[in-house]
Amino acid sequence: MKILVIMTGGTISTTVNDSGHLAANGRKTVSLLAEKLHQNGDFDVDFEYIHPLDILSENMTFPRLNILLDAIRGVKKERYGAIIIAHGTDTLAYTSSLLSLTLAGWWDKPVFLVSSDYTLTDPRANGHDNFRAAVELAISGFGAGVYVPYRNSDGVVYLHHGAHLRQCGNFTSDFYSADMKPYKEAVPYRIQVEYPILHQLDRLLECIMQIEPYVGIDYSLYKLPENIKAVLHGSYHSATACAERAVTGGAYSKRSALYLAAECKKRGKDLFLSPLPEEMRGTSGTYSTTADLTANGFTPIFSLTNECAYMKLALAYSLWYEGEEVPAFLEREIAGERIF
Repeated sequence: MKILVIMTGGTISTTVNDSGHLAANGRKTVSLLAEKLHQNGDFDVDFEYIHPLDILSENMTFPRLNILLDAIRGVKKERYGAIIIAHGTDTLAYTSSLLSLTLAGWWDKPVFLVSSDYTLTDPRANGHDNFRAAVELAISGFGAGVYVPYRNSDGVVYLHHGAHLRQCGNFTSDFYSADMKPYKEAVPYRIQVEYPILHQLDRLLECIMQIEPYVGIDYSLYKLPENIKAVLHGSYHSATACAERAVTGGAYSKRSALYLAAECKKRGKDLFLSPLPEEMRGTSGTYSTTADLTANGFTPIFSLTNECAYMKLALAYSLWYEGEEVPAFLEREIAGERIF
């Protein structure tokens, strides 16, 4: 089998530079992956490598995501049994969500995003195990879709649906998703589209502002520039955000998200609240704060991770949807991205 490895950088591509810091150097580290793989098993596989990016993933931007998408558009799919994308952990969930949505229906083979918690020469690194899991799944004939194999601190390599992966938390190197399973027990997810978004998309536009709630937030500080089409407002774990009023139904301050709703309405910006679990759809058990927000300009996004909601919103506006087309696109199942 021939596998295409797309190097984008991240810890899996780092070496120690002259100042003692880790820096992306994918052309120097590619051989480490294949050498370690063949040392630990007999794999009848050949690798080809391309290097569209060589960055630490915290430096990922929309222009760089467009470079990655362009590189994928240029792949001669008939040559390969799978694609492995080497990527850093810091923004892994955003890229995996984007690719899950854009590549659905693009190919009948799998795409794996592979990362490492330490540089590959460090004996603690999980990158080799993650890479091996991707190769084993590819050889086994694993089905189409975008997946992330990743070994957590419990020693198990889990397989994640790319659109279900959540950002790794602080003070840990472990990743989680709603339906993660040990990679040898995992099954492919169902693709929902026939004509892939990758073929419809020209460029991914920088048009979404993302705001996370915190105690003491001041919404008057957000200026809503012209290029912003929509604001994605995060929620606390109870699917809430500050909607305080002086009295019920009365005035609110600049520290209430209702202030943001009024500003978005004034400036013609769409406004969304995420994430909300499916069981909160149409129920009377919603907190009064959430009900106040959704009654006053916030469109709720159900059953998507916040990372996936952000990327799906960006795709909606990059595909030039507007008005009611946007929430309709968010509700449309593309790549099994909804979490029930």
